[in-house]
Amino acid sequence: MEAKANKSYLVLARNILIAFGTAALIIYTNFHTDTGYWAMSVIALSSFLIGFLEPRRGWILALIQASVVIIFYYLKPIKPVDEDLAMFTSHIAIGVSLVFSFVSGRLARLFETR
Repeated sequence: MEAKANKSYLVLARNILIAFGTAALIIYTNFHTDTGYWAMSVIALSSFLIGFLEPRRGWILALIQASVVIIFYYLKPIKPVDEDLAMFTSHIAIGVSLVFSFVSGRLARLFETR
């Protein structure tokens, strides 16, 4: 019983690292694109991925991902190509991450029961 609980926490730790990686990808697209389509697509796909990886606790990963993006935006160690677009996509990443991780987590749980 204890081994199963430890495995669950190891999977969560792995998925947290994946959330940091997807946040880095989102940050890169937010700061280096001049259109919002690429940035929004990357946000949606990475959020869908983390929700699918962690169906029950995907919201935790989405909050980690969104908080990393927002913190990086306010620190601004690099200058974005388009300041307004970077601000918009960084702030919209919070809602989009939560919604897409919830939807994909629900889909994963639906497929899990079959």
